[in-house]
Amino acid sequence: MPNNIQAELSHKFTLRIIEIVFTTIVLSLIFRPFFIDLPIYFLLIGIADLFLMTGFYFIVRLNLLPKWEITLSLLIALIIILPTLAISGGVNSQMVYFLPLYPILAALLGGHRESLALTVTLVAGTILATIFSEYIVDLTGGVYSKEMSTARGFWLTISIILSAFFGHFFLQRYTEVTKQLKEENTLDPLTGLLNRRGLNTHFSKELEETEITSSPLSLILIDIDYFKKINDRYGHDVGDICLIEVANVLSSTLRKRDIIARFGGEEFIIILPSTTKNQAALIADDLKNVISKQKFSDFNLPITITLGVTDSRGQHDNALKMIKRADKALYRGKDKGRNCVELSE
Repeated sequence: MPNNIQAELSHKFTLRIIEIVFTTIVLSLIFRPFFIDLPIYFLLIGIADLFLMTGFYFIVRLNLLPKWEITLSLLIALIIILPTLAISGGVNSQMVYFLPLYPILAALLGGHRESLALTVTLVAGTILATIFSEYIVDLTGGVYSKEMSTARGFWLTISIILSAFFGHFFLQRYTEVTKQLKEENTLDPLTGLLNRRGLNTHFSKELEETEITSSPLSLILIDIDYFKKINDRYGHDVGDICLIEVANVLSSTLRKRDIIARFGGEEFIIILPSTTKNQAALIADDLKNVISKQKFSDFNLPITITLGVTDSRGQHDNALKMIKRADKALYRGKDKGRNCVELSE
């Protein structure tokens, strides 16, 4: 779901950018003749850019190439700007001052690969335009010396490279911060296990995988027996330590592909991909035995757990139904005296 929301926002953002560029081109074609007298080439290029942006707008609007929208945006930006640069003085054009922004935009909108490709293209084009600057005719009427063109080409190249490094650094920091925020939003701060938000994300993926592959999926709901007595007698600090240690024991006992989360209070939930209910019952029994053999906190407290086990039941099943079945099984286990494994009906 978060990926879908991000893709939709990116899609809408791309549409807004296209609309702004389209409007800018139209306004420049209408009002530019009132301020500056330019050769007919600029008018023809502007009209060609309008057709290009119109076609691209409908491609994005109809969502024909969703995976290529950013790459196409960057490519079309170059297609629009390079012809104008070529006939307005090359590296001496007033428009080149915008070029160092492109690697940053490519990094923010696309990623490292897009930024690198754009940087290489711009640097190569700038070097060639500098070398052959004497053959580039400025149709706006500007006259430049060889030394001026070389100096501008040099500093433009340096600016583009520095811009690419800045874009790379910014994107790296942004990725790190985003990852940290995502982890903080999906992890339980006490035990370090997934919280409910993180559980829901993984649970949805596993249910989709189960539906596609028709593979089994099981769930174990765990409750620490008489945990309230530990809090009342020894205090919540000791209770928290017991929760952390129980979480660590459960995590270390499970398989790598299994998913464990703190469900709330003293409850834990485990998702077991490609696992039948009978197999899940054996895993639950192992967890019960491992916990009952351990001592927890500095007070060496004995702890037991009660476990409810269920499995996915086809296309019309969902996370909520599975948890409810496991919860009912868990409470039957409590009614039978706790420290046991109970299967759902």
